[in-house]
Amino acid sequence: MELTVNWDLDTIFQGGSNSTEFADFINTLATDFGNLEAAGLPGKLADDTRPAWVNLIQALYEIGARLRDAGSFGHCLVSQNVNDDKAAQLLAQIDQLGTRLGTLWTQLAAIAAQQDAQAWTKLATDPRLRDVSFHLNEERKIAGMKMNLEMETLANELGVDGYHAWDRLYGVMSGLKQVTFNNEPMSLGQLQNLYTDSPERQVRQSAFRVFEESWTDLARNCALALNHQAGFRLTLYKHRQWDSVLIEPLLENRLKAETLETMWGVVDAKSTRLIDYFRAKAKLLGVNRLSWFDLSAPVGEITKAYSYAQAADFVVEHMRHFNPDIADYCRMAVDNCWVEAENRPGKRAGAYCASFPLSQQSRVFMTYNGSYNGILTLAHELGHGYHSWVMRDLPFGARRYTMSVAETASTFNETVVRDASLNAAADDQERLSILGTKLSDATTFLMNIRARFEFELAFFSQRQHKQLSVDELNELMLSAQMTAYKDSLAAYHPLFWASKLHFYITRAPFYNFPYTFGYLFSNGVYAQALAEGAAFRDSYIALLRDTGSMTTESLAKTHLGVDLTRPEFWETAVDRVLADVDRFVALVEILAHD
Repeated sequence: MELTVNWDLDTIFQGGSNSTEFADFINTLATDFGNLEAAGLPGKLADDTRPAWVNLIQALYEIGARLRDAGSFGHCLVSQNVNDDKAAQLLAQIDQLGTRLGTLWTQLAAIAAQQDAQAWTKLATDPRLRDVSFHLNEERKIAGMKMNLEMETLANELGVDGYHAWDRLYGVMSGLKQVTFNNEPMSLGQLQNLYTDSPERQVRQSAFRVFEESWTDLARNCALALNHQAGFRLTLYKHRQWDSVLIEPLLENRLKAETLETMWGVVDAKSTRLIDYFRAKAKLLGVNRLSWFDLSAPVGEITKAYSYAQAADFVVEHMRHFNPDIADYCRMAVDNCWVEAENRPGKRAGAYCASFPLSQQSRVFMTYNGSYNGILTLAHELGHGYHSWVMRDLPFGARRYTMSVAETASTFNETVVRDASLNAAADDQERLSILGTKLSDATTFLMNIRARFEFELAFFSQRQHKQLSVDELNELMLSAQMTAYKDSLAAYHPLFWASKLHFYITRAPFYNFPYTFGYLFSNGVYAQALAEGAAFRDSYIALLRDTGSMTTESLAKTHLGVDLTRPEFWETAVDRVLADVDRFVALVEILAHD
């Protein structure tokens, strides 16, 4: 059977953005949601009002599942054709419903926080809600830590044209900036790809210089946006009586501060090993020390190209060696046309996995170009799909997992395929390329993201007292980078605070440490899977299924038997990702003498 490179969306809603079925689905959803809003919130929680509370909560989850299906379909339509204006309009309509649903949950949680503890316990343990009690208790707990309902509602409404508006302004401002490089017009994103990925150092260096100059032009506006975003958050936290800017991101990731501190402590102690990798890579590039624009530079060479079908077979084959259940899912997904992989113009950039809870399906979006990185992307996104697959029979309210564990299954898949690729490498140049990619990733997660975290901590500390100038922000970023990179680079990127979109994402404060956490957590899971072999398969599935129903510490303790507040787990994970340093250094020495 020939494997198609296009996904099948008609099994979800037939007809794409012109689908009458999809339009009817959205209209019915909007009507049902309007009726739910009009019915209002239930009264004081008691034995006689408990059925009304149960009915409302179940209705919110049911609306949420339908909204997820609609949103996923809309995103798929827009991604496969960026010029599909009808799809964009439908997606905007869906997003508005999502905002209204979030408001209704906020209101319900605030009222829940005011209810008698005993009455709440009876509700949360009701047989109809028992499987979603973790989420309900979590929402009630967080609401109890916030301002009263009227104040929170006002803050949310003001945030639309205040806090979140700075995020949108940054996106427009940076997106409209055009530059000329080597007589070619390009966006800042295209320029960044040149300075990170070009095999020619002179091109990387020149592109980076123009990149820095371009962000210098935008820096004052970026500083304005960053300062006012932070000011809004600090004011909000003051009125919530929160004494730390980490309270919100830790709650959103179901993490203890102690766990985060322990992870960063291990990273700081062990990441010095990457300096040996830097020295070896610098030797390959013919320089004394790496600069910022050298960190992601490709080394070695992989000449073999894989067709999409061959890539799918490679992923399935090597996942089967490790876990037949994952392999069966991957085979099913590609054979059932759940993957959009065609390399064609008109598609959006990037890759993702969208879940459809009503049909218990997923769709993977990517652009496959025959490269090694394309195989990794396919494995990674199918890992996200597998995570949703093993949770497919759970209630919708038990499927919400946090960013801190969202990359567990995807990184797990990617790691299996990376190791298989390394073992199957045809020659030293191919091995060098794969090892270089692995260690470049390790550098990003252990150093780059740590620098982002340290910068934000320092920035918020100073922002409590004053707005910071461009020069002061540059100094904070340079200091954070020198700390994270152990003062090992010849040149840094002080304007990274301006050029990195993640600092301006208002929907997820401190959009940095969950990446490192997820990367190391997945590698720790993988290390345990290697140690236990086939016996770990059921434990792995159980772990993934519970990601929506436990704190991260409880998840690790229950399914891995480890204490994330202690350094041992993190030491194992970091040692594993740095184990390739010695292999890379030795290979560089071998090639140097050939």
